[in-house]
Amino acid sequence: MRAITMMLSGLLMIGLAGTAEAKKDRDDVDIPECGKHTKVARENDDGLITLKEKMKRGCVIDVKDLHPTQSAVGMDAVECKAAKITGKAKAGKLEKYLLDDKRWVPLVRGPGGVFYLTDHHHLSAAVWNADIKNKKKEVYAYLIADWSDLSDDTFWALMVEKHDTWLKNPAGDEITPNQLPKNIGSMQDDPLRTLSAWVRGSCGYVKCDAPGAAKDDDELTCEDKFHESVTCAPATVYFLEFAWGAYLGSDPEVKAALAGEPSCSQQDPLNQECLDKQYDLMVKALPLAMRAAAAPAASQLAGYNAAVQPGIPQPKRCK
Repeated sequence: MRAITMMLSGLLMIGLAGTAEAKKDRDDVDIPECGKHTKVARENDDGLITLKEKMKRGCVIDVKDLHPTQSAVGMDAVECKAAKITGKAKAGKLEKYLLDDKRWVPLVRGPGGVFYLTDHHHLSAAVWNADIKNKKKEVYAYLIADWSDLSDDTFWALMVEKHDTWLKNPAGDEITPNQLPKNIGSMQDDPLRTLSAWVRGSCGYVKCDAPGAAKDDDELTCEDKFHESVTCAPATVYFLEFAWGAYLGSDPEVKAALAGEPSCSQQDPLNQECLDKQYDLMVKALPLAMRAAAAPAASQLAGYNAAVQPGIPQPKRCK
């Protein structure tokens, strides 16, 4: 009996320790909510915003208060990230995960004090779609510019000039700022953005990530693998994945392979049946897309890689 009591006591202590660790993960930082008093983060001498500066001037914001600056994301990537975020939350490690330097999201404060998301749309959409409590659907952010005193027309002209918005829909048509989604949950699915990401992940084209850019954990990037033989696109090339998606969609063989391809718009929860069908079709299209990426016609695009990489990996399926 004594042995059983000691065993139960030990298990209780472990459980309490785990609870304390999870509570520490939530409470050991004091980041204010994003608002009118949030200050613009300062760059260091190298033109970078350090984690220390983000912690000092950054803020936390509910994803429902984020305004997208692009119309679409690849829902395949959103699905994978949402599953990871759900797992982190269940393990009591979500805050630690989101506080990582590369997962802080950059914001611009626009007219009326509205916060516009200029990067990490996939991460934000994943938090939106994750199986976690609504009060936990937040991201840590830092302000890169305060243009709240500008008129709407001047603001959007500056956003375009600074490459802080992508004003095209998944079909490649030009759109106006008023046609952008009003919130993260209204973003569309762009299957070609997903295919573009798969091609990049398979080293069909190469882009040097900017310092602090979000990338898959613990994986060698293509610029790491082929740094001696391939010149990667500089990090200052804007919306490279969208540009490659448009190119791949224009290739006759890729276009034919994707005929009837489903677009999996956001639902609550995400439409798993649609995503499964899309995945199967994309797997068949990937070798054709890789061949298109190595074709001379692609040489006009940044990150062009003249060689089809052998052993194209099949992207992991998220469940």
